Amino acid sequence: MPFTDVESVKYSQTTTGKKNDKIVEAVEIALNAGGTVALKDLIDCDYERLAAILQSCIDDFDEYKEAKQLIPVEEMSDAVKIAYVKAVINMAYWNDGAIDEKEFAEILLLMTRLNLSPDARFTLRAYLSSADGLTPFEGILADLHAGCPDGQIKTLHVSLTKDLINTHMSTGGRSVADFGFFQEYRRLLDVADGEIELIMMAIENDFKMLKSEFTDDHLVAAMKLLSAKAAAVGTPLAAVYISGSVVGMSAAGITSGLATLGMGGLLGLSSMATGIGVAVLLGVGAYAGVRKLTGVNEVTRSKRRELMLNEVIKQTQGTIALLVQDINFIVGRLNETLAATDRQEAQIRKLMNLMRQMSSAGDILTRKADTAQNSANRIRCAQHLNQNTLHALTREPTKLLLYDYISGFYEERTEIVEKDGTRSEVSRLTLKPDCDTKSLENLAKAFEAIGYFNVGDVLKGSAVDMTLKAKEKLAGLLS
Repeated sequence: MPFTDVESVKYSQTTTGKKNDKIVEAVEIALNAGGTVALKDLIDCDYERLAAILQSCIDDFDEYKEAKQLIPVEEMSDAVKIAYVKAVINMAYWNDGAIDEKEFAEILLLMTRLNLSPDARFTLRAYLSSADGLTPFEGILADLHAGCPDGQIKTLHVSLTKDLINTHMSTGGRSVADFGFFQEYRRLLDVADGEIELIMMAIENDFKMLKSEFTDDHLVAAMKLLSAKAAAVGTPLAAVYISGSVVGMSAAGITSGLATLGMGGLLGLSSMATGIGVAVLLGVGAYAGVRKLTGVNEVTRSKRRELMLNEVIKQTQGTIALLVQDINFIVGRLNETLAATDRQEAQIRKLMNLMRQMSSAGDILTRKADTAQNSANRIRCAQHLNQNTLHALTREPTKLLLYDYISGFYEERTEIVEKDGTRSEVSRLTLKPDCDTKSLENLAKAFEAIGYFNVGDVLKGSAVDMTLKAKEKLAGLLS
C-alpha cells in the first residue's frame, strides 16, 4: 500500500488460547480512507521495531525520490571534490604546520584520481599555500555535506577516512591510534571500529598488488576477504573505493580491473563500466593444460593484474604532468614578482618554498611510477626460470648469447611450496629481487625474442631438444 494512504501505525499484543497464555503480536496500520490492516504471523519479526520504522516513514518524510547509489567521487560536483581534498590538506598541516613532500605527493595523486577541473585545481593550489587561512574541519564537512548527492554521506565519510589514514601511514604514521588528527575529528566522521579495520585491510591489499609475487589468484582471494569483511561490518565495499585505490587507480580503473578477474559486480558503483572489452581476453587463448605444461601459465596468471598496474602508471604519469603544469604556473608568478621590485623579497621566498616542495614531490611521484612500472615489467618475465625450456629455445646461434643473458637475472633459492595441503622445500631459479626497471624491460624483450611464453615455440624447442638428446644417447650406444 502507498505510504500516502497510511494514517498511523501501532504495535499491538493480544492474548489467545483457552488459558490466555499465547501472545499474538501484530502491526496495525490505520488507513486514511478508514479501516485497518494487520500484519501478523510473520516469521522471525520484531513487530514493535517494524511499527516504529513504518511510523517514522510517515511522520518524518514528505516525499520519496530515487537516489543513485555508490557514486564515485570523480563523478560528483567540483564543490564536493574541493571539500574532500581540503580535508586531507588540513590533516597534512595539522601535525607540524607544514606539508612535506610525501604529503604533497599523496595529495597530488588524490587530485588526479578525482579528475578535478582546472578551476578546482587552481582553488586547491591556492589553498595549499595558505597555511594561515585554512577552513576549520567542521566547515569543510559542512561544504562536503551540502554538495553531496542524496544517500552518499556515509560512503563519503568512509572513503575520506581511508584517504586520511593512507596519507598518515604513507608519511610515517604507524597506526590509527597515533593518528592525532583523526582521533580529534573521528566523532564528526562517525566511522566504527569495524569500518576502520576494513579500511586498513583495503590499504594493505592495494599496496600488496604492487609486489611481484602477488598474482591474479592472490588478488581475487584478497578481494573476496575484503568483501566478506565489508559484509560483516555492514558497509558496502565500494565505500572504500569511491575515490579510487590508494596506489593510484581511479574508481573506474579498479572496477574495470576487477571485471577482468571475473569480479565485475563486486563494487557495484553507479555509472561504471563493468568490463573493458577485449582486454579481458588477454592471455586466455591457449588450453590451460598446455599452459601448465609449458610454463606459459606463469605470465597469464598475472596478465589481468598487469592491466591494473598500467592504470597505476597512467594515473601517476598524469599526476606528474599536472605537477609540471603547477611548476610552470609558479615560475610565471615568480617572474611577475621579480618584476615588482618594491614587494618582491617575501613573495619570492614563498614562491621558492613552493618550488622546492613541488620538486621534492615530483621526485617521490617519479619513484612511485618507477615502482609500478617495475612490477608491471616483472609480470612479463618468468618468476621461476625453467632451464630446460630456456636451453631448448636458445640453441640457435643467433639466440645462444641470450641464454647467459637471461640466466644472469636468476639465482638459486630454496622456497616453501604448498600443494594439496602438503608443504615441501623446493630449490629453483628465481628472479633476483633487486633488478632495476630498465633491466627488467630488456629481460622481458629477451623472453619475447626467444618465444619463452609462446606455446608453439616452447613445444617446438622442446621437440628439438628431445631429438638432440636422443641423438646423443644413440651416438653413445654406437660408439
